[in-house]
Amino acid sequence: ALPREGVHALPSGPATGTLIHHLLQGLAEADFPAPAQPEFQRALRPKLRSRRWQEHAEPIIHWLEQLTTTPFSIGAQTPCRLSDLTQGEFIAEFEFLISVATVHASQIDQLIRRYSVDGVARPALGEATLNGMLKGYIDLIFAHEGQYFVLDYKSNYLGPSDQDYDSTSLKEAVLKRRYDVQYSLYLLALHRLLRSRLGADYDYDTHIGGAVCLFLR
Repeated sequence: ALPREGVHALPSGPATGTLIHHLLQGLAEADFPAPAQPEFQRALRPKLRSRRWQEHAEPIIHWLEQLTTTPFSIGAQTPCRLSDLTQGEFIAEFEFLISVATVHASQIDQLIRRYSVDGVARPALGEATLNGMLKGYIDLIFAHEGQYFVLDYKSNYLGPSDQDYDSTSLKEAVLKRRYDVQYSLYLLALHRLLRSRLGADYDYDTHIGGAVCLFLR
C-alpha cells in the first residue's frame, strides 16, 4: 500500500468528518478569519485538545489553513475562497424543512437525473413514497458576485494521495453516493428562502448560482 501523508494520514471514518465539520463551523462563527489572524487559532485549538486529536492538531490546522485560502471555481464566476467571506455574506448550518405529501422518490429521481450532472447514469433512488417533513442542515449558504450558493463539506476518504481526488473521482463519488439529490434539495430550500426574503425582486436564474460539493481532502 502507498504511504499516507499529510491530510491523507489522518484517520478515515465518521469521527474525522464530524471533527472537521465542527472546526469549520467554528471558523464560520468567527467569520472565517485569515490564518494569520489570532482568531483563526482561537477557533480551532480548544477543539483539538482531546487526547484523540492532540497528535493530529498541527496537520489539521495546516489543512484548514490551506482549505480556507484555496480558491475554488464556481462556474463562470471568478474563484471564491472561504477566507474572503465576510459577515453578512454567508449563513452557516442553515436548518430547513420541506413538506412532502405522497411524493414518489422515483419521480424526484427522474427530474434530478434529467437536469443535473449532464444526465449521467447513477444508482436509482428506489420506489419509496415520501410523506411528512424533510429536515436538513446546509453547511453553508454564501453570496458571491450577486448570486447565492449552497455548499456542502465532504470529508470522504477516496485514497492515500492527491491523485485519488481528481475531477473524475470526485464526480464518481457525487453520483455513487447521490449527493446530487442532497444538493438539489438544498437548492430548493435556498430558492424558497430567497423567494421569501427578496419578494418580487427575486429571480431564480439571476440569484441562484448553484451548489458546491467541497471535498476537503
